[in-house]
Order: sequence, then C-alpha cells, then structure tokens
Amino acid sequence: MQYSINPSQPLTISSSTESTVYGLFALAMGLTLVGVFIGIEFAVQLFSSGMGIVLIVVELGIILTSRLWMNKSPLNIILFGLFPLISGITITPYILYVLLEYANGASILINAFAATTCMGLAAAVFARTTQWNLAVMGRGLLFALLGLVAMGLLQLFIPSFRTSGMELLISGAGVVIFALFTAYDIQRVQQMANVGANPFMLALTLYLDLFNLFLYVLRFMLAVSGNRRRTW
Repeated sequence: MQYSINPSQPLTISSSTESTVYGLFALAMGLTLVGVFIGIEFAVQLFSSGMGIVLIVVELGIILTSRLWMNKSPLNIILFGLFPLISGITITPYILYVLLEYANGASILINAFAATTCMGLAAAVFARTTQWNLAVMGRGLLFALLGLVAMGLLQLFIPSFRTSGMELLISGAGVVIFALFTAYDIQRVQQMANVGANPFMLALTLYLDLFNLFLYVLRFMLAVSGNRRRTW
C-alpha cells in the first residue's frame, strides 16, 4: 500500500492510533505463540494428514487478499487474528527440525529469539530518534527483498546454492534486509496515521518484518554454530 507524504509537513501519529497498532502487533505475537503450541501438540495429526499444506495456502490467501478485507469489520479482526495463529502452526515443523536435528538446537532457538527482540528494539529506537526520512529506502528494500526471494528459489533447485557459504550469505542478507524493514515500518507507523493508513495493515506489516527477521536470524545462527546430531 503506497502513501504520499508532504515532507514540508511533518506527520505524527496520534497516541490512540499508535496504541492500536502496537496493541494489534502484540496480539499477533501472542497468537503466534499459541499457534506454535498447537502445532507442537498436534504435529503428527496436522502434518501427516497434509493439513500443513492447506494451512500454508490459507496463510498466503489471507496475505494476498489483505487489501480487500482490511477495512471490513469484523472480518479484519477475524482474519488478522487468524493469520498469526496459522503462522505459528506452520512454523512448527521448522522449530521441531531445529530441535531434533541439532544438538544445540534449543539454545540456538532461545538465542535467535533474544537476538530478534534486541534487534527489533534497536530498530525502534533508531526509527523514532533519527532525523533521516527512511522512506527513501522503500524502493531499495523492495528490490533487495525480491533478490532475496530469487536467491531462496535458486537454493531449491541448484545444489551449488545450498552450500554452507551460500546459506551464510543469504541468511545474513535476510537479517540485514528485515532489520532495515523493521526500522522503515516503525517510522511509517509514526508518519502514516494522519493520511488514512489502516492500523491493521501497519500492524500486519510490522509483524511480518519481525517474523521474517526471526527466521533469518535463526538460519544465520544455524549456519554459523549449528551442531548437527550424528546419524549412524
């Protein structure tokens, strides 16, 4: 969703709207944890039946149709809550993979969560205190994201892109890109309320930033210090 801002008129977000955005964001994070719990509790039933694929399709459908439902109450509340819940469920196989395949998987998960939290807080401090207009990064970040997606697709089909060095490079790039996206979108929260931005859209965008940042931090840590269990 694109907005135009007159740089000669600084925009500030109202406290009530800011509270709504961050309240929705906190709700999304909480529902993600609930989804992870459900995914772990019913992992065998969910993923042996093919339900995991169905949930991923639903997840993508919610994102791709977000502009259609963001302004329709109570549909926006229902779908906004459903998305992080499903995200928590669908990330469960990866979390279980880390725990089962790596001897230090539990500590890496904890460290990845802590690092993501610290990076998110640092991005928030930077976005709220800097005099720079981070909107100038928007197009560059979009192209960087497209490049990251392209590299991820190449990893699926080209064995030479699945080396430890390439994994380190791609995951490191993902960490940088989504850290910058987090700062960029936090500043947008301050700027966009007074030009009609939807708080659900702002909260969902911020949630996706932190969710993806966590995944890439986790991948980076696994590439750097992951200790695979030996198979005999």
